[in-house]
Amino acid sequence: MAAPTAPSSQSADSQAAPDGRDWAFARRPFWLFSHLFALSVVSLFFVLGLWQLDRHGERQDLNALIEARTAEVTDLTAMPDGGPDGAELDYRRVTATVTYIDEDFVRIANRSQGGVAGRHVVAIAELADGSAIAINRGFVPSNAEVDLDSVPTGQTEVSGWLRATVAQGLIGATDSGEGDVLPRFDTEQVAARLGRPLPTVWLQLAPDDDGGLATFPDPFPLPPLDEGPHRSYAVQWFIFATLGIIFYGALVWRRASGSKSVFATPVTVEEPDGT
Repeated sequence: MAAPTAPSSQSADSQAAPDGRDWAFARRPFWLFSHLFALSVVSLFFVLGLWQLDRHGERQDLNALIEARTAEVTDLTAMPDGGPDGAELDYRRVTATVTYIDEDFVRIANRSQGGVAGRHVVAIAELADGSAIAINRGFVPSNAEVDLDSVPTGQTEVSGWLRATVAQGLIGATDSGEGDVLPRFDTEQVAARLGRPLPTVWLQLAPDDDGGLATFPDPFPLPPLDEGPHRSYAVQWFIFATLGIIFYGALVWRRASGSKSVFATPVTVEEPDGT
């Protein structure tokens, strides 16, 4: 008579691999949710890395644009179509002969310079043809009362860069249309307060060599022509994505091996000697 066969230690639906690992747990609801969550996190890290690479490319394009448009100095009155207008003039280096009609017309809130909070002072000036332009004279700190340097009277030569108007986006403070403080340098809002048309660009004064004296408003330079931290940020996000894959893969592997924790070390229990 044949000896009875011992019952199998694995269930019929067991997914034990030839090496003894059981993968049946991976189809349970908890683990299905865990797979989805891990995939979402890793995908997010990967997308953030691609986003930082895209920003790195945008920074390179901006640097090239600034270098090209600041290579030559143009007389503002010699601009095509009789005056400055359009975002295609952004960062163009210009000089102009102007007459100030208001040296502290409005201020742009929530600015900072050198780690100090403050505002930008906006003046209004007229060109030789009678048209007006808004001029950003520079930064003034908000934590103390300071005396502003007065602008020259009569015609004066100024130099700087044309900058495009900053319209309100999907988020950000809304301009009330009243008072002398604006949340951003929107030339349309400045023109509404002035009561006369302005071009869609404004003039950012170039810093002067003041010998290190703290004078206000303090003109500020253009952004530095470096590539910023975006590439290193992208590398970090890709490293996070890779570590997420490795960690979660190790967790599932150890669970299939019978360990409840990825950090646990399997312990082999020896049967006592029956002799």
